[in-house]
Amino acid sequence: MKAAVLHERGGVPRYQDFPDPVAGDGEVIIEVLATAVENVDKAVSAGTHYASRAMMPALPAIPCFDGIGRLPDGRVVGFGNPRPPYGALAERTVVTEGHYGPIPDGIDPAIATVLPTAIPAWR
Repeated sequence: MKAAVLHERGGVPRYQDFPDPVAGDGEVIIEVLATAVENVDKAVSAGTHYASRAMMPALPAIPCFDGIGRLPDGRVVGFGNPRPPYGALAERTVVTEGHYGPIPDGIDPAIATVLPTAIPAWR
């Protein structure tokens, strides 16, 4: 699959081929539809966030830890906490079963992915 792959902390991800994720027990593959790159994603990639090593323990890895995707049964969901090294800047990622929630029909995935950031800022 194609993905944005980070090879060094603080570096720039490169668009390249990366092995497809394989779901283990209690995991599900998600087809990624949209991802918002936030400041926290940049900090994790740079190694400056307190959870950088836990979220991205080894390189190469795919950045970003949440997004909007499609489950194998076709449902569109918001997901979080993909299993490293499979972040959200890829065609597919893998998450623990249940680490996702439904996105209502008719909401564009690109809009849905920024709503968690936009709503608190608006308030």
